Amino acid sequence: MKTRVNFCPPEKEIELLEKKLLQHNHREIGPYEYDHFIIKSLDDSGSMTAGIHCRTGGGWLYIESLWVDEDLRGRGMGKQLLDQAEEIAIQKNCTGAYLYTYSFQSPGFYEKNGYGVFGTLEHFCEKHSKLYMKKRLV
Repeated sequence: MKTRVNFCPPEKEIELLEKKLLQHNHREIGPYEYDHFIIKSLDDSGSMTAGIHCRTGGGWLYIESLWVDEDLRGRGMGKQLLDQAEEIAIQKNCTGAYLYTYSFQSPGFYEKNGYGVFGTLEHFCEKHSKLYMKKRLV
């Protein structure tokens, strides 16, 4: 046996690895798929001013990204989006939500909304931390 390193792997090889891992996982925990959704806020011209991108799967809500335009921050838009995403997740029978954020991205916002840190990578990009957070939804 020999190994090879490819720093620009073909998408086909990445998909094969993912497929093989999912096959193994499905034998242990059964099949599940992720459903994506986005909730967005638009201004009068139709431009996005805030949004949240999420996935649901395995009984959990994964918050991929949450962004609010700087001019709208501190007015409750982030909480509104988060609450809507959690409500959708509950309707899809999710029992919890998780995400990661950085130490410079207002982790206190998530803490105020019931999320707690369950893992931290210190010295991420030298001077920041990457925080993994979760919340029970039921």
